[in-house]
Amino acid sequence: AEWAAFQARKKAVAVFSLGRRPGGREAAAAAVDRIQARERDKERQVREARVENIKLKHEIQNLETILKAQGELVEGQHFMDLEHMKKENRKHSEKIDDLSDEILKLKKKVSNAVHILSQCREKLQFVEAENQGRKAELMDIETILSQKRDILTKTKQARDRLRRNNLKLQQKCGLLGNEMLLRDFEEKVDTAELLSQRLETLKRHHAGLILTCRGIQKKIKEANS
Repeated sequence: AEWAAFQARKKAVAVFSLGRRPGGREAAAAAVDRIQARERDKERQVREARVENIKLKHEIQNLETILKAQGELVEGQHFMDLEHMKKENRKHSEKIDDLSDEILKLKKKVSNAVHILSQCREKLQFVEAENQGRKAELMDIETILSQKRDILTKTKQARDRLRRNNLKLQQKCGLLGNEMLLRDFEEKVDTAELLSQRLETLKRHHAGLILTCRGIQKKIKEANS
């Protein structure tokens, strides 16, 4: 019962570790089933060999008892039977040792597989946490982009209003000879130029944010694939 419970725990850990990946649950279950089937077969062979070994020991003991009772020491057919049984007993003992070694190797492989699957599960959890952080970062970037778009729209509107006002002023009166109006016009031209430069800067920043956003989305897709 304890061995069956241990096998069930190993299989559960393996299947849970790779269960989130495409085909991971089926592949993990199949791999563990194969290894556990080999373990069960080896355990069965060991049990059978041990039972056979016990039977041989009993037969040897019975034969020795008969030999002693009949006073035939180790002669004739009884001696041959005894030696044959001892030889068979040694073979079974060697077989038991070999099977025990194979079982130990299989158990070590299962232990290593469970360890690797546990590491995969930890890595998967780390990637999922990292993806959550990237999603939050992406949302922040999208918020900033939205704000930049609003600023860009307002800047364009202010620039257009300024150009219209300057055009109206030029149409209403000549600038030459009116120093105050000329100075005001020059200031407005400078302001318009600064706004235009700021607009270009915002455009470049906006383009950079879009590239960054696409890069993060690509990384998230690669991590989830």
